[in-house]
Amino acid sequence: MKNFNAETYLTDQNISDTITWLLQHQDCFDEFHFNVNTQELTVIHAAGTDIIRAGQFLNARYGILVTSL
Repeated sequence: MKNFNAETYLTDQNISDTITWLLQHQDCFDEFHFNVNTQELTVIHAAGTDIIRAGQFLNARYGILVTSL
């Protein structure tokens, strides 16, 4: 079972779970966009903009979003 309140998260193919995790950590990013045509989730945060893909590690510690490449 996934813990959406955890400070770290490993993304998978279920984009709605990733969005649920992000919504639990709204203080670590400014905004996100989901493009239905390309199926890409883009997150804008203090360190820039990232496209979130399956298999990425997300970290919400210290109030900023850190993503793996």
